[in-house]
Amino acid sequence: MAEVKVVGAGLAGLVAAISLARRGHDVVVLEREERIGGSPLYHPSCQGSPLRFKELRAYLDLDISPGVEPIREMSEIAGGKAFPLDPRLIKAFFFERGPRETSLDSHLYRLAQEAGVEFRFSSPVLSPEELWDYYPQCIVATGLHFEGFDAFGVPYLTSHHFTYRGTCDPDLNFVHMYHDAYTSDYGYVAAFRGIFYVHLFNRRRPISLRDRDRFAEQVARFEGFEVPRWNSFTFPVPAASVRTPRLFAGRAILAGTLSGAMDPFAFFGLQGALVSGKIAALAVEDRERAWREFRRCVRPYYAAYGAARLKELVPAKLNVLGFRAVFSRFERRKAAQKILVESIPGYRNLFPGGNGGASLFASTVGSRFEEETNGHTRHVNRGR
Repeated sequence: MAEVKVVGAGLAGLVAAISLARRGHDVVVLEREERIGGSPLYHPSCQGSPLRFKELRAYLDLDISPGVEPIREMSEIAGGKAFPLDPRLIKAFFFERGPRETSLDSHLYRLAQEAGVEFRFSSPVLSPEELWDYYPQCIVATGLHFEGFDAFGVPYLTSHHFTYRGTCDPDLNFVHMYHDAYTSDYGYVAAFRGIFYVHLFNRRRPISLRDRDRFAEQVARFEGFEVPRWNSFTFPVPAASVRTPRLFAGRAILAGTLSGAMDPFAFFGLQGALVSGKIAALAVEDRERAWREFRRCVRPYYAAYGAARLKELVPAKLNVLGFRAVFSRFERRKAAQKILVESIPGYRNLFPGGNGGASLFASTVGSRFEEETNGHTRHVNRGR
């Protein structure tokens, strides 16, 4: 077995590394940070996502339960009015991210070490040329970093963020979503395992201090909490083009956010990151089979992208009214939540019979593979 380089020790990179090491490959993970757990700008954090947990665990052939728990309480606050949600309807789960021993990152790191994966921290990779000697046994999963998107010519939007991270009672477990005219996206307040997280973001344009303060006023009203300070930053999101999803860029294999395995409407990317990591590992051994599985993974991306573009064209106040109309009736909430669950990248891979894991080792390959991979090669060669 050849040595495989994995660039990035996020969820996608860790899943890929574990899968390859268990299949007998020598795997080296290159990580830009000094330790596991991602950027200290936004981790440790509690992140939520709809999840078919049992099916995902079977697909990955990994026990991810130590870093994941069901969300117990949810609500939607649209235009200053609160609507309770049942997290069981969408099988909503919290993921703990970051360097703490209880995080999903740390759990996968321990599994990777047990499988014999070698880690090299403080090892940034800035260009595809630096990886030339490792192609085609090279997986790039650099997550929410501009360098990866720029280096491999992946279209992206620059998203703008205000966050606050503090501590709370470890028994608290809730997420409250906020939609209002202060952002075309959303904000949320979450509490999980002693982490209290407040987050407001917007794709495309910066958030004004006035709009940030309007969000903070609603947080104070509904949570009884006044945000004492804010952290601000930007990062890329793969929601700029229908051309964004790709498993290959030239001779590199992409995974996670960089591959476009993220919902471009609400930016749910945790399930897609895990599934795409498994697919990237398969691509080391059989690029064509992996390509078919990747197309299945990102198939919902295109409809979600169209919905997101349509939402951007609608004035923010009308969007808020739309959210209030949807969440005001149980039948509408149930239908909307079902659509949301099935629109997340990676969902289709979890079920056999044409949509899931049983097809992971399918042998039939369409001509679309050659067309798209050759197209990505040309795109990388000529730059963004």
